[in-house]
Amino acid sequence: MAKKTDRLPISQSRKFILSNDTQFAIKEAYKTARTNLVFSLAENEKRIVVITSCSPSEGKSTNCLNMAITMAETGASVLLIDCDMRKPVVHSLLRLDNKTGLSSVLGGIVRDVSKVIDRNVRPHLDILTSGPIPPNPAELISGSKMDQLLELVGDHYDYVFIDTPPANVVTDAFLLNTRTAGVILVIKEGHTTHDEIRECLDKAKMTNCRILGFIKANCLGKSTKGGYKYKYKYKNNYYKYSEYK
Repeated sequence: MAKKTDRLPISQSRKFILSNDTQFAIKEAYKTARTNLVFSLAENEKRIVVITSCSPSEGKSTNCLNMAITMAETGASVLLIDCDMRKPVVHSLLRLDNKTGLSSVLGGIVRDVSKVIDRNVRPHLDILTSGPIPPNPAELISGSKMDQLLELVGDHYDYVFIDTPPANVVTDAFLLNTRTAGVILVIKEGHTTHDEIRECLDKAKMTNCRILGFIKANCLGKSTKGGYKYKYKYKNNYYKYSEYK
């Protein structure tokens, strides 16, 4: 069984957000993932994508943000929604205020979602933070206000990315399956086990949720000295369900 590691501190996680200093190979890996996603959504009217992981500390929030950044670099209008209303981190990664956000809209505290969206955090990229942690996140996600919100932002933005809690911990990611195009699952090399992936895929199958693909994070890369060293890199891999059965 793979050894589990603790979540990286926010200060370290910020280093893995795409920037001008990001290695070329990492940027190209995200562009490959972007191309695959665009083709996957070509015949789908819904361009709202959920990004989750099997378990905590697998890099889902960082990958969700980087996919949103990569898509926005094409000039498409993109919104990232932090729907992890249990342990939200997107606002911390981007140093955004989180006094109001998604929970404020779904809870009826804020009626106009445009008032709580952070505009142009990156070129063409807007962010809707989670807002204060509510006592009933699953109920808020499955409620009618979430339907109305996704319909509104789906009409306004070219692409919407939704960061949700780990799928093997709570059901939030799969509660959105009828309102979104599907789910991208982040798996972490040396961390995520095959049993965890099978469990997650079984849950997706039970809820008729479409798995759009996998993002494999923390891949091992060759060092210049001929050995191997640990690199924080990303690789997009599309698997068939049969590979995990």
